[in-house]
Amino acid sequence: MNQHDNESSDAPKAATDARRDDTATQKAASANQASSDAAKSAGKGKNKGGSKPSPGSSKTTGSKNPSSPSGGKPPEGGGKAAPQSKTPTGGGGGGKATLAIALAVIVALALVLLAWQGWQRLEQQQQRLETLASQAGDSASQQRVDKLESRLERGEEDRDQALDDTLDSLRSEFSDYRQSVDETLDKVLTQLSQEQDTDERDWLHAEAAYLLRLANQRLQLEGDVQGAAALLRSADQRLKEADNPALTSVRREIASDLAALDAVPEVDLTGLYLALDAQQERIKSLHLNQDVEAQKVESGMEEAPTGTFQRQLARFGEELKDLVVIRNHDEALETLITPQQESYLRQSLQMILEQAQLAQLKQDKTLYETSIDDALELLNAYFDTDRADTQSVISRLEELKQAQIKPDLPDISGSQQALAEFIDKRFETRRSSGGGE
Repeated sequence: MNQHDNESSDAPKAATDARRDDTATQKAASANQASSDAAKSAGKGKNKGGSKPSPGSSKTTGSKNPSSPSGGKPPEGGGKAAPQSKTPTGGGGGGKATLAIALAVIVALALVLLAWQGWQRLEQQQQRLETLASQAGDSASQQRVDKLESRLERGEEDRDQALDDTLDSLRSEFSDYRQSVDETLDKVLTQLSQEQDTDERDWLHAEAAYLLRLANQRLQLEGDVQGAAALLRSADQRLKEADNPALTSVRREIASDLAALDAVPEVDLTGLYLALDAQQERIKSLHLNQDVEAQKVESGMEEAPTGTFQRQLARFGEELKDLVVIRNHDEALETLITPQQESYLRQSLQMILEQAQLAQLKQDKTLYETSIDDALELLNAYFDTDRADTQSVISRLEELKQAQIKPDLPDISGSQQALAEFIDKRFETRRSSGGGE
């Protein structure tokens, strides 16, 4: 806030100084005109004084008489008449010219002084304008820093909230799963206690039904394809031990469910998590697109230049061309990123990849792809994409984006329903016949 106030207070000062400089320039022009007029007046006075004949000279000429017997000598009393006829012969004009010249010199000095002061004020005004431009650039950089800080804070809040939500969801799912298991065990124990006349095959049927129920829960709640397939194979083994031809339809459903699980593509969640973690480490060493690398300059001049001065100068110019590189930019250059902004940028990238890891563990495909897109956008915008290491990171992230983190899961409830129907029919038949099979 103080910086913006200083900028607003400096702007009127710069305008006031500009008006003062204009006034000084006008005064200097007026002084220059006055000195020019004085010089012209002095020139005219001098000309007039030089063209007016002196009375003394005219008397001297007039006193010369070629007819005088004395050979041009003046008459008696001529020595006294000469002093009486003396008049100023342009002395007043010379004094005026001197005064005019002095006045012109003074005006010229005043003009030089005013011009020097005006130049000094112009330099001060230019410095103020440059200071204001620098302060405006610093203000834009500070706004970008504040924006990155706010994004970092929001990202940390979102990550904490996502972790809390995930933990709550896992606790709730685990509680429901445990409650379901307890209810199933209670139901099985109740049935076993009520049916005292059951044979060994009923135990196998109940165990197979329990395994099929666990397989469905494992697949729907945890997305564990391998675990569900293992439970289905265990249930099929129990039905095989029962050795009952009436269970053929149930085993057919189990085989169909196993085939559907085998068709599901395998997802290596641990491998994807570690791959994203490795890209976070590589980002720490990437170069920004504004980094300037020092280049070694080698001169092709092996010997000292010889010859005429023009030849040596031409050779020096050729060597200088190799040291200077001119680059043309069609678009305006962006402000260089400060070290603090670079640190925020790298932290923001790491945070985005951590968010992608969390989405991958939750199998949230939308959030996973969005996070990787954000990371790729920052890499293409701020890092040197011409370097091989940057291109490698970008290619790896695009490959990880295409990875399947949540495949479509099949419905394996058919075998569970078929076995439940078989058990219900068996008990109905037993009740109606009054005996066991």
